[in-house]
Amino acid sequence: MKNKIFAILCLISGLSLFDGQQLDFKDKNLEKAILENFDLNKSGSIEQLEANRVTNLFLVQKGITSTDDLRFFKNVKMIMLDDNNISNVAIKNMDHLELFSCTGCKMSKFEAENLNNLASLYLDNNLLENISLKATPRIDQLTVSLNKLKTINLAMLKNLRKLNIEHNQIQKLDVSGNPNLQTLNVGGNKMKESDIKKGMKTDFTVFGAE
Repeated sequence: MKNKIFAILCLISGLSLFDGQQLDFKDKNLEKAILENFDLNKSGSIEQLEANRVTNLFLVQKGITSTDDLRFFKNVKMIMLDDNNISNVAIKNMDHLELFSCTGCKMSKFEAENLNNLASLYLDNNLLENISLKATPRIDQLTVSLNKLKTINLAMLKNLRKLNIEHNQIQKLDVSGNPNLQTLNVGGNKMKESDIKKGMKTDFTVFGAE
């Protein structure tokens, strides 16, 4: 009976039974960085209610090796993970995320899926040979310079305006499906402008073509 009364009180107050749940982090360095800024009740742990209030995660040079724990932060709008050591990154189902940056992370694999509001993606200076972008319709700025990409599929990025693929291993590029493209940087790819397939109505500036 007491449990039932507690549940009713939680519903009346607009709180979930799980809001006070202590989150179990896989990456202890990420947990430490989160605790420094977002342990609002000073309990020494992060609860789901606290995680729900986080909108910006600035986690540069924190010794982080995994992004699995980012799933706890459903309302985050900006994530910066630059200069950590994260080999595989998968970011999925984060409806509010607008900016994601993971530069200089020694990353070899990147996947993004169901990020409906992601507009800016920065993945420079990594070890990427391919990237997977699924259901990321709002991306307008993509920077993947200083990687090992041989190909990149941009067909799904209808709102893309700025693209930087400098210093990869790409020899041909198809941007015919990117009608809003304004600037393209291809330096360091041994690519001529004739190697770039453009849409008939696409008018943009190319930098770095041989």
